[in-house]
Amino acid sequence: MTVGRVAQARWCGSVLAWHHSFNGAPLTPPTTNKTMQTVTITNNGSTVTLNGSYTEIANFLLGLSEVTTQPAPVANNEPAELAPFNAFLTVELTPYFGASAASMIVTKLKRCRAIGDFRYFIPVYKLAKDDLQKRQLLKVVSASYRYKFGGHRNPEQYSLRSEIKYAKACDECGKLAQVLVNRLIAEGLWK
Repeated sequence: MTVGRVAQARWCGSVLAWHHSFNGAPLTPPTTNKTMQTVTITNNGSTVTLNGSYTEIANFLLGLSEVTTQPAPVANNEPAELAPFNAFLTVELTPYFGASAASMIVTKLKRCRAIGDFRYFIPVYKLAKDDLQKRQLLKVVSASYRYKFGGHRNPEQYSLRSEIKYAKACDECGKLAQVLVNRLIAEGLWK
């Protein structure tokens, strides 16, 4: 037998006989059947106390989670922030334009946002015809809508914010502009 074979046999014997690696860590995994004192789980006001080994508790909890798993509800494709603001805007525009025109304005704003081009809002200004006050209200509403849904993310674009701010100073359309600004402040978009 060569010297290399003797060294190899000693190494294999030490690893297999004493079950330790070169750095002294044991090669056999530790046993996990230790008994816990108590595990208490509280869920929705009901408390469950479990005693037993780790594997028994884990198996119980896995079985419990399989039983209580319910299918997830179908998600709404409309963004969560869109519906409340649109309803709010419709309510605020109704005294100025009437219910049908207010809902048409909000619908047109939603469509323009979906398309990504607010030039499609230009025909709505026909509602104002020769009424300068209503035209200014439409400009404020459009600027507020664009600011809420993206304009606040672009710090270089101060024109929307400026347009809304100057409309607040107007006697006629300042009331609506202030209501819209208060809503933007409540949502954390206006500082």
